[in-house]
Amino acid sequence: AKRSSSSDSAITLIPDDGLFYRGHDVVELADHATVEEVAGLMWQVPSAFGPSLPRAPKDSVKLLKIYEHMSAPEKAIALFPLVQRENPKAFDLSIDSYARTGADVVRWFAALVVGATQPSTQPLHEFITQACAAPPAHADLIRRLLILSVDHELDHATHSVGVAAPPGPPPYYAAIGGLGPARGHKIAYGRNEPASRMIEEICTATDPTQPILQRYSQEGHIIGFGPNVHSVSDPRATNLMKALTAAFEGDPEFAKLQKAFSVASELVAYPPEFILLVSFIGRKLGLHRQEIALAGVGRLIGWIAHASEQYNQHHDARPRARYTGTLPRATHLASD
Repeated sequence: AKRSSSSDSAITLIPDDGLFYRGHDVVELADHATVEEVAGLMWQVPSAFGPSLPRAPKDSVKLLKIYEHMSAPEKAIALFPLVQRENPKAFDLSIDSYARTGADVVRWFAALVVGATQPSTQPLHEFITQACAAPPAHADLIRRLLILSVDHELDHATHSVGVAAPPGPPPYYAAIGGLGPARGHKIAYGRNEPASRMIEEICTATDPTQPILQRYSQEGHIIGFGPNVHSVSDPRATNLMKALTAAFEGDPEFAKLQKAFSVASELVAYPPEFILLVSFIGRKLGLHRQEIALAGVGRLIGWIAHASEQYNQHHDARPRARYTGTLPRATHLASD
């Protein structure tokens, strides 16, 4: 029988003009669903987010104090193995149990992003809103952002999670398998952090177009404005920008952002990408140097879905490489 490959997936579809989670339009989900409902859809386990929380590691508060200078992904990479050791159910890799532990993973990561010392059973968007002391009206914007961030097919980090899943890493290690690549040079340092710096410069500049013009004149391109996998437009960015426009009407920084984006789109003929909008929301929530990590809360839901799917597709055969090096040839040893 033909075996499925690690690129076979029934989770996310990206046609020319849309994005679908298990056949559901992501825009409709962002408009009407809760984050927990979308997680249940992705994991095929509707009741994964239950009323109980995982046991915290001994001295976890002290550990987080030691880790306070670290980013949320770095804290998670350090803490998740300890959390797993305190929660043996994490080693149950059945679909239902994998999803329930996945909910624990997501809740823990949300806590790390907002600087909390333990997770919460609150709906994720409400927990983040309260922890950031954001206006209650921003809760729906956060809910929308998390849903739109859940999955985007096989980006590099998600692909890494799927490839590593067949041997059966528990959900905490599956998350680490995505967080590591997401800190890679081409993603974290080549894209995410420059995007956040540009947003900060735009919001604090007297003339918000200057950071755009400077980058274009020096580099010939502008971070966050370019082609992507959507041949028409990224529905995530379109939907989130509409929500931003309603939420931040009259906000001086958002007015600067709109002005800068208008100039950038004229220069390169591309609309702003999703990552820029995420960074702006993270800034407004006070997540200094953690702006992009906010979307990571949603993305962990997608990673757990891909890890569970790939593990349960039973890729038992050892993968083989397609060799592209020098072909073997006879070796003649010099005789005495």
